Amino acid sequence: MMIYFYYGKKTDVSYEVTATTPSLQELAERASPPVGKAKNDRVSTKDMLTGGSGSWNAVEGVTVGNEYVRAKFVINCAGGGADQIARLIGDESFTIKPRLGDYLLLHRNQGYLTHRTLFPCPDPVLGKGVLVQTTLWGNLILGPTARDTYKPEAANMTEAEIQTYILSKCKKLVTHFDPKETIHSFCGARAKSDRGDWIIEPSAKADKFIHVAGIDSPGLAGSPAIALEVVRLLKEAGLDTSEPNPTFNPNRAPIITPKPQGSRGLKMGPIGKHDSNGLDEHKMAQNVICKCEKVTELEVVRAMRRSLPIDSTQAIRKRTRAGMGHCQAEPDNYNCECRVKAIIARENRVPVEEVGGRPWPATSTLTQRWIDDSEKMELEKRSKVIAA
Repeated sequence: MMIYFYYGKKTDVSYEVTATTPSLQELAERASPPVGKAKNDRVSTKDMLTGGSGSWNAVEGVTVGNEYVRAKFVINCAGGGADQIARLIGDESFTIKPRLGDYLLLHRNQGYLTHRTLFPCPDPVLGKGVLVQTTLWGNLILGPTARDTYKPEAANMTEAEIQTYILSKCKKLVTHFDPKETIHSFCGARAKSDRGDWIIEPSAKADKFIHVAGIDSPGLAGSPAIALEVVRLLKEAGLDTSEPNPTFNPNRAPIITPKPQGSRGLKMGPIGKHDSNGLDEHKMAQNVICKCEKVTELEVVRAMRRSLPIDSTQAIRKRTRAGMGHCQAEPDNYNCECRVKAIIARENRVPVEEVGGRPWPATSTLTQRWIDDSEKMELEKRSKVIAA
């Protein structure tokens, strides 16, 4: 059974795009402002297995429908929920024991401090340890932790303890980063299994039910080889692969457009000054929606017009980086979250009130989305604790 969740508040109003459709400026002004202080508790480990900051509980979603699906072959690649899927056919051969990983993300002005991924000596139990590395986009990122949820002393660490652990460990690798330049923090759950290794095999209960479970690090690097192995297992289970799908295109066009000339050719300004009506691609390509990351209206629209439906700024954030810059979508800066909400509402032809925003605190260990000087000083103090 597949259950579809609606993201955000559902209203009874809908409309078609016409000559009287509200402009992006009108929609942005109607949009609820970003949440920057704790509205709810942090996202639970259970919610991390179903979307984390985009999970049903985090966004206060409601179920709007369900669907039953019949299939000759099933690939169980449900991550942290893979054991629950296995239980549906009576397979109890493994249990997922999530391992939490927390990160701190620093401003791009700290990214120059390393051009390599810096590892400590690996831990025999916890793996590679806490790293210092520069992201693809130039930020310095610190982490992750490795908090096994079945160990109370690890699962119940306070936010301060988590930050102290990360900062003090990373100071051993790079002594001179500035923790006051922290702009974001987040946590995810790795799908560790009680077998201690990846599980890529047919279920003993049904040979056409293929497990791809317990895939933790380095699962991303190993994914092409995992895919080939799954294809082999499906062939052995009886799937006919002799005639590939002629309509399948393995090349996915990028959403983010490189901007080698920086801001040249781009237009920034108050909401409404450079907005398009959703038809003029040249105008959309110039109109900057997120100033920190130089995300344009056209990039947001391209993401919206793909096959997967999008009804939240979180989904756009993950596809285009709108809202991921150092201001973290601060309303008094460029108010990019409301700009994105307006585009989503226009493209989906729904009231802007139905568009989901970024929840807070979600998985963050920070006390507020836009940290003040006192919190910055606390981060600096924690970085000076001598790591074990």
